[in-house]
Amino acid sequence: MGFRTGLLLVLILATGCAAPLVLDDDNATVVIPRELGSEGHIIVRAMINGRGPFRFALDTGASISVVYDSTRRRAGLELAEDENVGIQGMVSSGTFPLTTIAELRIGGESWTNARVASMPTEGGAFAKIDGILGIDFLRRFAVGVSASDQVVRLYPPQLVSERSYRGWTSIPMKPLQVGKGDATVFTISLHINDIEIPAMLDLGTGSNLMNWHTANTIQVSPRRARQGTELAGAVETVPVVAELKVKQLRIGTVSWRNRIFLISDFPIFEALGLEDRLAAILGPGLFNERDFVIDFARERMLIGARR
Repeated sequence: MGFRTGLLLVLILATGCAAPLVLDDDNATVVIPRELGSEGHIIVRAMINGRGPFRFALDTGASISVVYDSTRRRAGLELAEDENVGIQGMVSSGTFPLTTIAELRIGGESWTNARVASMPTEGGAFAKIDGILGIDFLRRFAVGVSASDQVVRLYPPQLVSERSYRGWTSIPMKPLQVGKGDATVFTISLHINDIEIPAMLDLGTGSNLMNWHTANTIQVSPRRARQGTELAGAVETVPVVAELKVKQLRIGTVSWRNRIFLISDFPIFEALGLEDRLAAILGPGLFNERDFVIDFARERMLIGARR
């Protein structure tokens, strides 16, 4: 039986400075409209072997891309025999079969012979999403998300990595290996109350998350307890114990006010070995008023001015 380790969690990146990056410059390989899901997910449309379009969420926390079972059946995809992938999610983990997409087309860009995981069809906030585009697809490009014109731009990686940019905040990323496999996430430095906290950007998570160790360290009391609330992940759900209102947080020279973090014993922190260390996860909502570019080749995230 073939078995590969995949990772469905969080990822964060960095940014640079000098010579303006023009986001509507058609040096981009692909310029595609984007939608916002009900939980803030960034959604684009893609074709599977000429069928579709299908709705895929961008997920910088997923090391392997995913199609949901209902999507796989509609697209006529066959499961691989005796080959599975272990996926660690935000709230739980599981083992799932693989399938091969002969051509996954987004705009004018094709990903051929794509090996992706097939997972049970989601409900709730994920009910209208057909799949997830993870790092295995996204890191083939520099990924630009525009708040001003509601598009995603995929740039040739060298176009962005070989240049610096004026007017953008540059945030360096630090790689963090997960477990004993080859899966890696990236952290950036988040500052709350002058305390530096490693944080991961997860475009596939609709909320900002924090473990109890971090909440206690920054000495801010939870805003209120959460009763009967669950947070849906890629695999299961987990109860949300409390929420915390952070009056001000900072990433590099960019700051935000009055942001909510959910607090619980999220299994993702244990999977990263961070359950008893400072750690947070940042959802895409933090950046929905700013343009940003994820430069995988140079391991940085470029954050534009607020719109």
